[in-house]
Amino acid sequence: MMHGLMSSSDCWVIRGLKDALAFQLVERGYDVWLGNARGNTYGSRHSRMTTSDRQFWRFSWHEIASTDLPTMLDYVLAETQQSSLHYIGHSQGCTIVFVLLSTLPQYSEKFKSLNLLAPAAFMANVRAPIFRLLQPIFGRYSPVNELLGDTPLLQIPILHKLVGLDKCRMGQSNPEYCASLLYFMSGGYSAYFNHSLLVDVFSSHPSTASTHQAIHYLQLEASGKFRQYDFGREGNMLRYNNTLPPKYPLENINPRFPLHLYYSDYDELATRKDIEKLSKILGNRSVDHFVGLKDFSHIDFIWGNNIDEVINRPILQVIADTEEKVAENK
Repeated sequence: MMHGLMSSSDCWVIRGLKDALAFQLVERGYDVWLGNARGNTYGSRHSRMTTSDRQFWRFSWHEIASTDLPTMLDYVLAETQQSSLHYIGHSQGCTIVFVLLSTLPQYSEKFKSLNLLAPAAFMANVRAPIFRLLQPIFGRYSPVNELLGDTPLLQIPILHKLVGLDKCRMGQSNPEYCASLLYFMSGGYSAYFNHSLLVDVFSSHPSTASTHQAIHYLQLEASGKFRQYDFGREGNMLRYNNTLPPKYPLENINPRFPLHLYYSDYDELATRKDIEKLSKILGNRSVDHFVGLKDFSHIDFIWGNNIDEVINRPILQVIADTEEKVAENK
């Protein structure tokens, strides 16, 4: 299970023993591995650098997808003595799978089912105010990208105090304000988020990440394409031998069983229009699971109070059905 941007493995257990999908999978006898992306709360150790070194933060989700994710997959499969596994991702946790399967298609054999919640790939129709605010600054290459990119995303103590993150973390602020702050940062208003989760959410979120990860998404919004990081004309020539970054070859994605895409109309980050564009490209290589509920937003795919019925049960059924197909094919 892989989390989204500015998140960590904590996101999968915040709903508690009854509703969290991670615990429901354990109850059904599955080994459950909760991944953490480099740079987050649990991914800040390095053999030669510390988080104070600018070079430590010189990565985007491309490196997480092309280096870290395959390493994690290989580790889990070696530890469990299995040849393949089920995968569940949220937001960036889906982005990295699209990158992996398009650039290293041999990894298709290592997946059984892939359940992708609010999958972020094409970003042209993002409606989140924070994206609309920052895209004109960071959406196209400038020296500012390099200057701020090599830093942890939004990890400025004075900013945390100004917006009240610390008070939300300690439960000392108005719950309505803290919820609004969460919605602003995380993809829109939710009608299904329980305010009783606020302290737990803010205790672990926003987690650290590289600013390059956010810049990469802003570049996708500006270009309307799903492609590699834009280092500017000269940087692109050095890295890609082209003035523009290459598109990820989605035509290379060839899963054993179709990818399952879960999305809604009220997610301001992973929008319906962008996901259905992705779905059209994938064709019969994907299955759509549209959540037609009003105000079911980006965070509801992992924290909604109706998650058991809307998300967990369909995923558990997909996993069970896939297990049957795998058994039949042996």
